[in-house]
Amino acid sequence: MDNQWGKLETNLVPEYSAWKKKDDKASRGALLKKLQPSIDRGISANVGRQVSPVLRGSARKLALNSLKTYDHSRARLGTHVINHMQGLRRIARKQQQVLPVPERVAIDRNFIQRATVELEDRLGRDPTMSELADHTKLSESRIKKVQKHSYPVYEGSLLAVTGESGGHLPAVEHEQMPLLIRAVYDDLDPVSQNIMAWTMNLHGKTYSNQEIAARLKLSPGAVSQRKAIIQMKLDELEQRGLF
Repeated sequence: MDNQWGKLETNLVPEYSAWKKKDDKASRGALLKKLQPSIDRGISANVGRQVSPVLRGSARKLALNSLKTYDHSRARLGTHVINHMQGLRRIARKQQQVLPVPERVAIDRNFIQRATVELEDRLGRDPTMSELADHTKLSESRIKKVQKHSYPVYEGSLLAVTGESGGHLPAVEHEQMPLLIRAVYDDLDPVSQNIMAWTMNLHGKTYSNQEIAARLKLSPGAVSQRKAIIQMKLDELEQRGLF
């Protein structure tokens, strides 16, 4: 190996040196192509082999960013790239969260408030925490956390889902989905699959509740209700440790 490039792998010297001379789309693309085996190993080590196209794109961005801190006198480039793939874990967790935390808390709070009123009418008194947990199927710790949360209450009602029609997206590339997401996605009706795909960027683009509602001819409240159900399914599988 030419001493000029220290520990840089011999097979990467042409692409790396070209990139160093001129950092443009062509040189970046050529270098990333040669680094793909290392990128794939980094993906597999951190999030498994079956990932979404979006997550693979994130891996390539992490690899590209790692080039800025690479020192060929200290390490092999492939090893350097793999070490920078740990950020995929955080990105994958974020992908799996369908609802932003404030919206999830607001929906749970709305649900808990409705359940409290129902139990008060039925029992003729305030329900106990265990009765509320049993009725809502939420844990007592979750109910307490929601009740203490400082985010404002979601003002839109969780309307019944009606008038469900609208375009259906092409099928998500099944084998590239994380197992947890795939398990939930496969169990959904086509409308909810669209909502999940548009929210979690499974088709390469995300939309707001209002945009999803307009596309599927639903109310924003109905979209939020379906999101909450999807999130509950994801949380349940994750808590059971099946994936």
